Amino acid sequence: MKVCTKCGTKTKHFYSMKRPHCIECERKDARYRMASLENRARGAFRHANRKAEQFGVANDLTYDDVMYLFKLAGGRCAYTGRFSNDLSLEHVIPMSAGGANTISNIIVVDISLNRMKNDRSFLEFIETKYNPYDVAPLVKLLAARGNRDYGGLYDELYEFQREECNAWYRRLMDKQKQAAV
Repeated sequence: MKVCTKCGTKTKHFYSMKRPHCIECERKDARYRMASLENRARGAFRHANRKAEQFGVANDLTYDDVMYLFKLAGGRCAYTGRFSNDLSLEHVIPMSAGGANTISNIIVVDISLNRMKNDRSFLEFIETKYNPYDVAPLVKLLAARGNRDYGGLYDELYEFQREECNAWYRRLMDKQKQAAV
């Protein structure tokens, strides 16, 4: 039996007798560390870099950029405005569709919404899931971050959405033709 220097309880549950804290105290510390802003940003940065390498897209995102975005978000999801403990980086134009891994193509959103969006167009997701008027503030934020014209960026996002919808329609028609033959 040994006394934990953190909680003061007498126990035999230590990862090692050389460690000063019991298993429960070490687990609490680990949960706190893993939930910290720095760790969440670091994990999001590593994930984004792996995906950029996988898809072979432009990648000039730095860890400092990710920390800046997480601090700028202040724990709020860009889509809903609600606080969230599980924030992730959302690529407005998905990397799978050729979007770059740059600060001007990223917003911070709740991870469940990021998974829900998947590889859909940003405009399509916002307009179907939320109020269409929610698009303007997000596009303004991206335009300011990328030092771009609001109208030009909106037109680019709209064109991307149109091309994605046309490609989806062509795939659907090809499947119909193959099924008919």
